[in-house]
Amino acid sequence: MVAALGISLAIMVAKISLKRLNKKQQKGLNKGIKLLEHLRRNAEQIIDLDPKVYKEVIASYKRLKQLGKTEKAQAGVKSALQNSFRLQADLALLIAMAKQLLPTVDAFAEGSIRNDLIVSSGLLDGAFKGAIATARVNVVYMKQGKQRRHCEQALAKVEQKYGKLHFE
Repeated sequence: MVAALGISLAIMVAKISLKRLNKKQQKGLNKGIKLLEHLRRNAEQIIDLDPKVYKEVIASYKRLKQLGKTEKAQAGVKSALQNSFRLQADLALLIAMAKQLLPTVDAFAEGSIRNDLIVSSGLLDGAFKGAIATARVNVVYMKQGKQRRHCEQALAKVEQKYGKLHFE
């Protein structure tokens, strides 16, 4: 939800800024707006998916407790953790893409409206930290092995990429 709010704030600044631009500039900024709107819709979908994926994780652990450590029950936990990890990792990537667009919007933002981009950046930073933390929790519960290492590496890459994004 915080990611969607941060992206929405950037969209608001971009749309307000459009009014002062010539046709060529409007065309360029409209491309950024369309991408931000796409990212916001994806973030909103994650809002709806997150509780479902969480319920899947809880249900898989209940089945494991009921059935014992059967292959089927363990596979259910593995799958649920993967799905939960993937959702949060995708959210982190989406947030990084949105943050990359802030300088594009900023190039056209004039006056005090620019402050809202700074707030947007802060919201995106908080949302990113939350997505990474939640993804990492899922990795902690994964069994040692190839998949866990892959997830750890993927998180490290996303964090490294995001760490290079600065806006203020």
